[in-house]
Amino acid sequence: MNLAPCFVALALYLCIVIAIGMWTRRRACNPDSFFYAHRSLPLLAVAASFFAANSGALDALGLAAMAAQYGVQAFHFFWIGAIPAMVFSSLWLMPLYRRSGVLNLPEWLELRFGPRMRLLNTCLLLVMLPLLAGIGLYAASLLLETLTGISFMAGLCVAAAVVLVFVLLGGIRATIYTEILQLLLMVIAFAPLMWRAVFHHALFVSGQFGTTTHLWTSLPLVQPHATLDVAGVVLGLGFVLSFGYWCTDFVLMQRAFAVRSDDAAQRVPLLAGFGKLVFSMLIVLPGLAAVRLLPGLGTTLRFDQALPALMRQTYGSILMAIGFTAIAAGLTSNLGANVTATGALFTSGLYRRYLAPDRSDKHYMLLGRSAIVVAMLISLCASFLSFHFGNLMEQIQWIFSTFGAPFWAVFLLGLFTVSVGESAALSGFISGAVVAILHNVAFRMGYVHYGSIMASNFYSAIYSFTCAIVIATLSSRLSPSKPPPAAVEHTIRWSDMRSLPHSRGSWILAALLLATCAALNYWWR
Repeated sequence: MNLAPCFVALALYLCIVIAIGMWTRRRACNPDSFFYAHRSLPLLAVAASFFAANSGALDALGLAAMAAQYGVQAFHFFWIGAIPAMVFSSLWLMPLYRRSGVLNLPEWLELRFGPRMRLLNTCLLLVMLPLLAGIGLYAASLLLETLTGISFMAGLCVAAAVVLVFVLLGGIRATIYTEILQLLLMVIAFAPLMWRAVFHHALFVSGQFGTTTHLWTSLPLVQPHATLDVAGVVLGLGFVLSFGYWCTDFVLMQRAFAVRSDDAAQRVPLLAGFGKLVFSMLIVLPGLAAVRLLPGLGTTLRFDQALPALMRQTYGSILMAIGFTAIAAGLTSNLGANVTATGALFTSGLYRRYLAPDRSDKHYMLLGRSAIVVAMLISLCASFLSFHFGNLMEQIQWIFSTFGAPFWAVFLLGLFTVSVGESAALSGFISGAVVAILHNVAFRMGYVHYGSIMASNFYSAIYSFTCAIVIATLSSRLSPSKPPPAAVEHTIRWSDMRSLPHSRGSWILAALLLATCAALNYWWR
């Protein structure tokens, strides 16, 4: 295949990205505007970026691989693994966050628990975000290797260099507008692939996929030795991992806090939720088709190569150029979001807060850009961890089940109770993380058995969450501590659930989103 159109399209995209960085640079005049753009961006731009931050090419490659490996169970990551949590975040968390007036989640944690909890969360994110960025680098390099044949190391260096250029220029604004651009490219690129996979090849009319096309009826209720089961999907993915991600993820909240009004902030997750429903079809259906159309998938080809290999087999030069550019754009913007968040956290959450609180804006800007470069170098090293997993989503869920699940447990206790103080929250988180790590070691060494790595991740999240809840609650009972003075103002009491400000439009959007999600689950049951 002639790859010249691919490189021409990619070069054009890179020029546009650099132009975006130059255009947004004039607005990034101080550390807060460079890293947060607090309450300054329009609703549609923020909603599109919020959606794109979780629906980039990294998720496309990972979930297409999930569909090829596990069948339509990949839909769970879009539906039960997103929609309920997005509705909860919209209707109850966004009003609380906006009322607090914070720039990021670590600031809220300090108001609710105390400074040690903020420091722990900052350090935790400084570990997680480069790991996630490393997955994005791995995926970008794998794409270039699959489609062009260049070496893995060369692909890593190219992807890292491109991201550094536009991130160092425009900060969070450049990242947000770049995410919107890559989202449009991905829809254009994947829609023809979905059409051909479903209608041209008539894969799902023939019924040759058997139980892999059944979302719920093919799953046992509670059976950890199965590939997946209902308990793991509903509790591990649908509650622990999903709510922990959509309600507390730093990158997502960084975008939601950038919208101008409180009412618009509530609508950001809801509008993004409708995008998730559409995006699921664009990704999962081609992944299912890849099993039949790509011989050697899972043996000579990694599952992560399913989508680019299917594009190479199916598309002509023009569509191939668009698809290649879309995936490359999505991977670079995802990488940019994580390294930008790392720079923001280190600069404002650690350096300015604890190490050097009274320096000039110019000093913090220089330090922040340096932190972004260091984060990129760490991500380069972390990218090689991806070779130890069957597909990208297995690695992503492993990270969140180890660190995100216990954090969600203590966050949930802090959200609805005042009795759990800082020491109890720290005890709960540490014990939950230790349980997750020990569980993963036991699984890797063969002491406990599951039907798949993904099933192990789901159950690890359940055990970690439960342990954190129990230990934090017991600690608060055995050694009660006085909460910070502002703690009561930053919790949601059950009697106040209805008093939080909601517009009629937000309720209507939430009801439509939940109804559509329920209908899709019933259709694919």
